[in-house]
Amino acid sequence: MTPVYLQRGALHSALGADLPAAALALRSGERPRAGEFLLHELLQPRPYLYAVDAGEYLEQRLDRLVCETLGDSRQALDDCLLIVASTGLDIAALEAQVGADQGFRHEHSTPLDALSSELRQRWGFAEAFTLNTACTSAANGLIYGARLVASGQFKRVLVLAFETPSALAMQGFGALDLTSPSGRYRPFHPERDGLVLGEAYACALLGLEPGPAPLARLLGGFSACDTSSLTGTREDGSHIDTVMRAALRSAGRELSEIDLVKLHGTATTANDIAESNGMHSLFGDAMPTLCALKPWLGHTLGACGLSETLLLIEALRQGQLPAADYAGEAILPLAAESVGTVDDLLLANFFGFGGNNASLVLQACRPGEQA
Repeated sequence: MTPVYLQRGALHSALGADLPAAALALRSGERPRAGEFLLHELLQPRPYLYAVDAGEYLEQRLDRLVCETLGDSRQALDDCLLIVASTGLDIAALEAQVGADQGFRHEHSTPLDALSSELRQRWGFAEAFTLNTACTSAANGLIYGARLVASGQFKRVLVLAFETPSALAMQGFGALDLTSPSGRYRPFHPERDGLVLGEAYACALLGLEPGPAPLARLLGGFSACDTSSLTGTREDGSHIDTVMRAALRSAGRELSEIDLVKLHGTATTANDIAESNGMHSLFGDAMPTLCALKPWLGHTLGACGLSETLLLIEALRQGQLPAADYAGEAILPLAAESVGTVDDLLLANFFGFGGNNASLVLQACRPGEQA
């Protein structure tokens, strides 16, 4: 795969109002305070990590995110593809409208790509499409966007990923008994009790050239769907192993070169077991440094491929990542002390509901780097 630069990026999340603030909070080990929603079937509260409130409608938030990513020296976007990656899209807005109208009406339905089409028209993008492949949506947006830039079909690609609070996601994950009652988000802990959902808005501009202040280089990536199950992936980790190996091949890198792995780490039983087995299958006893970011952001579903990637990169550009406070008890050897450098070769994992799995190979750019 031809390396592609993440030229610029933006993140609005529970950790901070922008990407530098979120990375600083992560490095300090500061976890955001969770809000709550009521799980209807059990009449029990469940935690939710809401993004820092900006008092904006979704369209306003997305426009501000795009503006922040493109920067002050904005150019015409007729050479730029827009990829919108999300599992929710406009579901939250539709839920609010249905509630206000006291029931669903036919006119409430919207085409799947309505939001991306509206963004394209407002900003003048060359083309726009949406990706909804569960937790790998944004990771696939980066992979496909990089391929399209490398092939010359577009000079630039803007990947816009977001996940908003919606009753469908909250109650759906709750009904599957996947949400944490305790709010102690501990991927790979023997006594983990599920995930904590999170709200996030993330954006990145991809190009072959570094631009004036590049964030990282995407060196390779691979995505494939495990069709052995309707809901997940093989718990023996074999499909995850295959995807990680293919990502390394696409980057032209060897297993021994990987310094740091960003685990998917949902803290759900099947996913943690499958990823743990996949890591042991791939690395054996030569396990690199491991980290998980969902305890700080929440599980941002379709946005996690970009929200976690940007957070990881920016945190390493600032310094080191915090230790897991339960590292000594984890079923994988999570880092027990601050880890990582800006020069680390990174493998980032995203494994989705429905068996779609993706891995990215990245390297952060030093602040001030231009090539």
